[in-house]
Amino acid sequence: MSVDVFVYVQHLLGIGHLTRASLLAKAMDKKGLKVIFVTGGRPIPNMNMGKIEVLQLPPLHAADDSFKILMDVNGQIVDDAWKDKRKETLLQAFKTTNPKVLLLEMFPFGRRQMRFELDPLVNLAKEKGVPIVTSVRDILTTHKTPGKGEWIVDRVLEDIDQVLVHGDSSFIPLEDSFPLAKKIAHKITYTGYVVETPPPHALDTTSDEQTNNPRHGVLVSAGGGAVARPLAEAVLKAKEISKLKDVPWRLLLGNNLPDHDFNEISKRAPQGLIVERNRPDFQNLLKKSQLSISQAGYNTILEILTTSTPAIVVPFSADTQSEQTTRAEKLESHGALRVISEKDLSPVSLAQSIDASLDRPFNKINLELNGAENAAAIIQRMIQKNKTHE
Repeated sequence: MSVDVFVYVQHLLGIGHLTRASLLAKAMDKKGLKVIFVTGGRPIPNMNMGKIEVLQLPPLHAADDSFKILMDVNGQIVDDAWKDKRKETLLQAFKTTNPKVLLLEMFPFGRRQMRFELDPLVNLAKEKGVPIVTSVRDILTTHKTPGKGEWIVDRVLEDIDQVLVHGDSSFIPLEDSFPLAKKIAHKITYTGYVVETPPPHALDTTSDEQTNNPRHGVLVSAGGGAVARPLAEAVLKAKEISKLKDVPWRLLLGNNLPDHDFNEISKRAPQGLIVERNRPDFQNLLKKSQLSISQAGYNTILEILTTSTPAIVVPFSADTQSEQTTRAEKLESHGALRVISEKDLSPVSLAQSIDASLDRPFNKINLELNGAENAAAIIQRMIQKNKTHE
């Protein structure tokens, strides 16, 4: 068997990386490229990859938001023997599928804890003359460890043929979060933001009321759910003290939130608040809602923008995780949404922000949103170019 693109993605806590990579894979598949989608995180229910072949490696995840300890699906810390077995599975899949391009999600800009299998994978691709592409979001987590930025630059120069940045350089250039990007500028291409099938005029602020389909209710979402508890707790109490207490609310909690936490939150939900696991029709729910309350992950933010939904976001900011805060504050400065920091989150602050949002219109912001299609076209041209040189 031979494929065009071997996609590697490892989600450790949330599901944002997995979602973005899946959209890229679907866009490549739509262009007629044969893709194998290799994922190493915990399986996500209802993940629809169509006819794309999916290889689920033995799952692992981060023990907490420090991302330092890796655990298997049973909650046991993985040892070297476990890692070696998974590495061999990955390398064998690469050899068997004989891809024309290797697409890595984040590495070497992130996922250094996965070097036990990524270093051998990169070496194997280079031995076979397979071009290596790295896929990264618009904002990288600040690299404060001395020498880490330089190590990344060296690895890109040595191993990576092209860096696809899924953002809009006119809004947030990569240098804002990674100043050394100028040293690898010749390998960087901005694709635009990756979001699922944005409709024409996606950022048109025409209200649904004008189409006789009034928005109604509040939609609350917390990504994959691993760090959802603080937002959920604030929502349970904020509903009853906000001006929107009499409209229906829906709280979506990801599958990474343990069942006992989900059940406990569900039991305490006030009247008029539905608590559910994440749903595949999230974008459609957003479009029907008069207000979105959520964390500020890459994918959620873009879905909010494409549906022109008024929004309040609470960026995840544990440890050195500045990415969500940076993007959200930039959007807030353009009037596109409202931000509450994690440290300031409480039922009262959330209710106050809800009330303030009712009196303040949100602005539209024009961004390049065809990132998946553009990235797929770049990969396709790379493959075609290599064919002409064979």
